[in-house]
Amino acid sequence: MRRISYNYRLSEEAEWDVYESFLWYENQRLGLGEEFLEELELAENAITSNPEGFAFRYKKKVRAYVMGRFPILILYIINGKNIDVIAVFNTNQHPKKWKNRV
Repeated sequence: MRRISYNYRLSEEAEWDVYESFLWYENQRLGLGEEFLEELELAENAITSNPEGFAFRYKKKVRAYVMGRFPILILYIINGKNIDVIAVFNTNQHPKKWKNRV
């Protein structure tokens, strides 16, 4: 069986989510922001390895990867060979923040 190679792309909003989360974690403890980025890289590998393996979260279109160590959902849509990340969402925030991005 041939494995599909996916392009993992963050929207501009998702990039801001990552940046804001990094700063917040780094302000909590020096080095924690870096640990967050490392977990984010592991999440990207898991998603690109099996993008259809994670549950739908919104209108059978948006899938969610739950980060284990941090209260973060990575919300994405599969578009052919592209994995389009629409949000890197802190679960302590109101869901309306990311639902407006769909």
